[in-house]
Amino acid sequence: MNDVNNCENGFEAVFRNSKDGLAIFKDEVFIDCNASMLTLVGVDNRDDFIGKTPFDFSPARQHDGTLSVTKGLALVARCHQEGSVRFEWIIKRFNGDALWVEIILTKMTMDGEEVIYASWRDISESKAIELALKEQKNTFETLFNESQDGLSLLIDHKFIDCNKALLDMFGYSSKEEILGLTPMDLSPEYQADGRRSVDVVADNAKQVAGYGNKMLEWQHQRADGSLFWTEIIVIEIKLNGGPAIYAITRDISEKKALQEKIISRNEALKETNRSLSETIESLKLAQSKLVESEKMASLGSLVAGVAHEINTPVGIGLTGITQLMEECRDIQTRYEQGNLTENDFEDYLNSASELAGMIKKNIDRTAQLVRSFKQVAVDQTSEEDREVNLNQYLDEIFYSLSSVLRKAKVVVATECRNDINVVTNPGLLSQVVTNLIMNSVNHGFKDRDSGNIYIGISEHENNMFMMQYRDDGRGINKENLSRIFDPFFTTNRSHGGTGLGLNITYNIITNALGGSITCNSEENKGVEFIIKFKVKARLD
Repeated sequence: MNDVNNCENGFEAVFRNSKDGLAIFKDEVFIDCNASMLTLVGVDNRDDFIGKTPFDFSPARQHDGTLSVTKGLALVARCHQEGSVRFEWIIKRFNGDALWVEIILTKMTMDGEEVIYASWRDISESKAIELALKEQKNTFETLFNESQDGLSLLIDHKFIDCNKALLDMFGYSSKEEILGLTPMDLSPEYQADGRRSVDVVADNAKQVAGYGNKMLEWQHQRADGSLFWTEIIVIEIKLNGGPAIYAITRDISEKKALQEKIISRNEALKETNRSLSETIESLKLAQSKLVESEKMASLGSLVAGVAHEINTPVGIGLTGITQLMEECRDIQTRYEQGNLTENDFEDYLNSASELAGMIKKNIDRTAQLVRSFKQVAVDQTSEEDREVNLNQYLDEIFYSLSSVLRKAKVVVATECRNDINVVTNPGLLSQVVTNLIMNSVNHGFKDRDSGNIYIGISEHENNMFMMQYRDDGRGINKENLSRIFDPFFTTNRSHGGTGLGLNITYNIITNALGGSITCNSEENKGVEFIIKFKVKARLD
């Protein structure tokens, strides 16, 4: 009897002092509880707990959506049948807060009546962690399954899971077709660079083991045998305590096709550029030859003009000499026959003096023409600098062009100081002035009876001079004005124009003479060129 009393006293002590919430209910009504139970449900007085049912401390529905009353009664009935049952439950504290508890219901007999002994333990913290982990797991599974990239898990180089995107990428309809396969089963024997796929995988596996991850481009093989390019990110992870591989696979076939297209186009562009460079070099060579031809043509025109100009004084001189020789023979015959009178001799002396004067004058003119032609011709074919007086050199140029100017009835007026002595390449200046004058004669004064040209040269700054060239010819229309310095541009091609005269002039001034040239003109209002050019030195 004492043992029974001691046992009951021991049970009472454990019941009252347990940290778990303990209670006894009969016919689903609480008849006893300990202090921990009151704390757990947030009740201060025992009387507020006794007489209540477990459902008074439960929300209307449990976590799975089942009514608390329905689910609770089923668990109590199971306890009566099995003797004990353990489960997790959401309770509602007195203040309305929800709390996760683990409940153990045990059937027992007390005072000859069957009752339920209930143990409630607060598991809210561990349950929160569990739910958070479950939420993370659900989130990961959602991301894994719904990702547009192909995702897979591998253990011992074999697929143990994959998502739908990977199945679609490789042309499979179910996971069972892929699970258990290795990456080699989804790859051709050789990669695009000629290496065996198995050797490349072995090399990459070492890198993954060393660094924990690896990104690479890989050529895969679909279920139908077709090849396609992928970008793979391989990550080493822990799964269920062991090593595993998490792989992200992305189809980059379009990207690779675009890259190959770009490479192909770049090669084609390089070839086009090489061909274009060769064409440009050929054009430069052709242009150089044309420029040289233009110079020779200009020189040829100069030669023709000078030859025509020389014909007149040479012809007059030849006539004078012929007449002088005849008079000499006549006076000699009279002398030998003894018929020479004093008047005859005086007439001879006067005639001989006039003829000699006329011959000398024409020979001097011929010599001047030859000297001018020689100097201008040498300058136009020479690249050497020499000392010149700008005013005098302009006169030499005009003298060499006198036949052309006279034939076109062109009057040239100049304005240049007599003391401007410089060191420069006079042939370049001669080419510029000649081209401008011939341009005026051939274009500006075409179909006109006469014309006027003005050329003025003045000092500008620091060995820089300015030349102003004007004519009163036909001028240039607005559409053509911006193109006059372009190579091969001419409005006179049908009459032999090459379109290189002003282009050569532009290049000489801007490149060789380090200056600039601009043109102002309106149709039927003549033309004006403003030219700035440098000389090597200005001499005092």
